[in-house]
Amino acid sequence: LPTMSIEEAGLWEMDMMKKWQERNAKMVEEATSSWHKDNRNGPIDEEDDDAAQEKARAWDDWKDDNPRGAGNKKLTPCG
Repeated sequence: LPTMSIEEAGLWEMDMMKKWQERNAKMVEEATSSWHKDNRNGPIDEEDDDAAQEKARAWDDWKDDNPRGAGNKKLTPCG
C-alpha cells in the first residue's frame, strides 16, 4: 500500500527543491561576498612570492631536463 499520494509526493519534492535552492543561493551569496571582501591589492609577502617563483623555476628546469617519454625504453609492453 502506498503511504502517500502522488500529489503529496509532488508537494514534498517541491518543498525539498525550494529548500535546496535557498541553501544554494545562500552559499553562492556567501562565496561572492567573501570574494569581494578579499583584499587582493593588499601587501604581498615577497618571501612567499620568491619561494613560489623559485619552486616553479626548479620544476620547469626539471621538466626541460626530463622530457616526457625519455625513461627506460626497455619497459615497453611486448604486446
